[in-house]
Amino acid sequence: MGKYSQFDLLAEELSLIGEKDLLSKIIYKMTKTSSVILTIEVPLSFYLRAEVFCEDITELSEMKFNQGDLMNLLFNDFMLFAKKKPEPLTIFRLLTSLERESEGISNLEKQQGGNVFKRIHQKREQKMQLLQLRFRRKAVLRGEILLADMEEVQPEHGYTLEKVLTLLYCDFVDKLRKGNISAAIDSIISSLIGPE
Repeated sequence: MGKYSQFDLLAEELSLIGEKDLLSKIIYKMTKTSSVILTIEVPLSFYLRAEVFCEDITELSEMKFNQGDLMNLLFNDFMLFAKKKPEPLTIFRLLTSLERESEGISNLEKQQGGNVFKRIHQKREQKMQLLQLRFRRKAVLRGEILLADMEEVQPEHGYTLEKVLTLLYCDFVDKLRKGNISAAIDSIISSLIGPE
C-alpha cells in the first residue's frame, strides 16, 4: 500500500486498529477529531487569479471567503461525486482526464510502434506558489481511502491527495479564466449567504 498524503493517515489508522494500550487509544481519539494542513504547489498566475476570485466572492456575499474555503468546497464536491459514483475506475478516469487537461502537468505520448502510452511530465518555466490548506482529518482519511481503493483497478497510480487537490484547483481556475463557472459562482454565493 502506498502513501496517499504527506500525513499517511491511512497507515496510522490501520496501525492503531485493535490497539490495547489505553494511552494509545486516548491519543488516537484526540487526533481523530483534529484537522491537518496539506501543502500544494500551484502556478503563481493561477494563485493570483483564484485570490481575485475569492475577493470577488467576499464582496458579493459580504462574507469572508479565502482560497482555503474554495479548496474545501472543491474537495467536498469531489468527495460527494465519489460517494455518488463509488467505482474506483470512474474516479481514476476522472483524475487522469483532469491531469490531461491541466496545462503543464502532464501529457500522454504514444510510444513508437504500438498502443502503449507513457506519461510525460513537462516543466514550464513559471513561478509556483505554495498553498497551505486546512482540512478535517476525517476528510483527508476518506480521500486516502478513496485513493487506496483505486490501487485495485490501477496499481501504482501515483495519485496523492496533494496531487488531487492540485488538479482540482488548476481545473477550477482554468475554467474560471475561460468564463465557464457562472453557475458555480452562484452556488458558492448561495451557500455563503443562505436562502433568501
